[in-house]
Amino acid sequence: MYKELALKYIKNLTPNDINNYAKSKNINLSNDEINIIFNFILNYYEDILNKNTSVFDKLKPKISNDLYNKIILIYEENKNKYL
Repeated sequence: MYKELALKYIKNLTPNDINNYAKSKNINLSNDEINIIFNFILNYYEDILNKNTSVFDKLKPKISNDLYNKIILIYEENKNKYL
């Protein structure tokens, strides 16, 4: 059920949604980081929803280690709740 809701949400996702979610987690993102994360989600959402964590290797070289670790932590928390 949650996957279906996520799929509907992803189709309407905007870079502003990424920024607002990050702010809600006390993470400040640059415009470049917002765009990188946005494009990553659009390109790999099926893998992410199917728990294929190897796709995060594609994101790691594009962002700082600190931000990468925060994203992984958020993913793990949400994966355990919703996937």
